[in-house]
Amino acid sequence: MAITNQTILKKMSSEIQEAMLNHGDDQKVREHIRAVKLLSDLVLEEGSESTHSSESIHEPTVEEIRQMMGSDKPVPERSEDKSSLNHDEANGKSIFDF
Repeated sequence: MAITNQTILKKMSSEIQEAMLNHGDDQKVREHIRAVKLLSDLVLEEGSESTHSSESIHEPTVEEIRQMMGSDKPVPERSEDKSSLNHDEANGKSIFDF
């Protein structure tokens, strides 16, 4: 559920009005100002997240991996099917098969 900036601004305005009404009590004024600060941080963080969400994240390709590793040798691609190991002592695909 997204809260609109207008709703946050209204809450900030009410906190400022409360701070102005309690001008004799420094502790209460600080509490209201702290609430305004938190609300403004919320708006600012929300704006910065929208710019970061437009960036796409992708899995590196085989060529990118090769360049990152500094290797000229081809990197084998991963296969989805798991081949069984052929050992003299292995009885099946599971590590619990003896």
